[in-house]
Amino acid sequence: MLRTFFGKQPKEGEAPKISKAQRGISYDPGLVTALTHQHRELVMLLVKASSAAELGYYDETEATLGQFKTDLARHLRRESIELMPYLAAHLRGEDAKELLREMHTNASLIERTVKSFVDHYLLYPVTTANMQDFQMEIDGVSEEFSQEVEREEASFYTLYMAPEAY
Repeated sequence: MLRTFFGKQPKEGEAPKISKAQRGISYDPGLVTALTHQHRELVMLLVKASSAAELGYYDETEATLGQFKTDLARHLRRESIELMPYLAAHLRGEDAKELLREMHTNASLIERTVKSFVDHYLLYPVTTANMQDFQMEIDGVSEEFSQEVEREEASFYTLYMAPEAY
């Protein structure tokens, strides 16, 4: 009775239609572009924090560092949920496991590179007294972060292709 109330009953001898569940992560043609754009935004947040500190806008510096931390976590989560599982499912050959391990290591390195720095200055915000130290540290972190991002884009993002390309 409920079947007839909510929808059609299957005809005699007809099997009910069951949609096939999709397995794994599907290809997103805009993923690499989106991740690359996030990299640019993250670098710009570091530049913005540095500039705000130079101008003495310490509250803005702290807010920008907080935004950077949030956006970086979101970016790394997207890579680990969408990019890495897709590559793990599609890369073949002897070097595939090593490459995936390297990707995870690179993501951890990026996170570690900036996490302690950002956490420190969120706990002990930038002031006139520690501004010089902050500037030196953020310059170093920005440089290292930018290098790792470039490496990631050149080494790993180029491997993300439509399934038929593998």
